[in-house]
Amino acid sequence: MEASLDTNVIIHLYNANYQSILFNRFKKVKVYEFIRNHEMVNHATSEVIDLFDKDVQAGKIELITKDYLKSIGMYNVFKHHVEDIRILFERGDLGEVYAIAMAKVLGCISLVTDDIKEQGPHYMLMRIPDSDVIPFAFYEILFLGYLEDLITEEELEKQFKDICDVSNLNMNLNLKLKIFIRRFWIDPYTESEKAWMNSFCSKNNINAKEKIKKLNLYLKNKKNTKDY
Repeated sequence: MEASLDTNVIIHLYNANYQSILFNRFKKVKVYEFIRNHEMVNHATSEVIDLFDKDVQAGKIELITKDYLKSIGMYNVFKHHVEDIRILFERGDLGEVYAIAMAKVLGCISLVTDDIKEQGPHYMLMRIPDSDVIPFAFYEILFLGYLEDLITEEELEKQFKDICDVSNLNMNLNLKLKIFIRRFWIDPYTESEKAWMNSFCSKNNINAKEKIKKLNLYLKNKKNTKDY
C-alpha cells in the first residue's frame, strides 16, 4: 500500500521521533515537492527538515516533483485534480490539496493526514462516495498496527500520548477509538471504507471484534486515560 503525506502529520511524527510508523505501514511513502520546499520550511523545525531530507536520501520517502509528473505525462491531470479539489476545501492550504491530487495521479490508495481541522482532508475524503483515496490519521495507523499485533495496547497508548504531548494535540484515545470503530464498522460514511476494512482484516486473519474488545478493556482500566 502506497501513501501520500500531508504536512502536519509529517511534522507531528518527526517531532515525536515516530516517523517509522509510516515506513512500517506503507510500501512506498510519497511527498509532493511543495510540501517539503514551502510548507515544511514555514512550519517545521530545521531538525525535522534535516531528518526528513535524510529519509528522502535513504529512499524511505519519494519526493515527487513537477518535472517528474511532466516526464510521465501526468502534470496536466495533476493540475486538473488540484482545481477540482480546491473547491472542496474552504480556505484550504495548497499542501493538503497537492497531497490529495498527487495521491490520485500516482494511484496512492492512502493519504496520511490529521483530522485537526474541520472540513479538512480527513473530514472530507471520508464523506466522498467511492473515493479512490482513503485518509488515515496517525492514530488510525496505530490502530491498524494494533489489529495486526505489531504493537501492544501499552505501546499504542504510549505512542499516541507521546505524539499528542510533543505536538500539543488535544486528543482523547478513548474517543478516537470509538470514532475509529464507528467509521469502519458500525456507521461508515461510505461502503467502500467498510469494504476496505473487511478486506484488511480478512487478508491478515484479524478477529477485529476480539481485538477491539481487548483494547477497550485495557483503556477502561487505565486511570490516566482521561488526561489525553
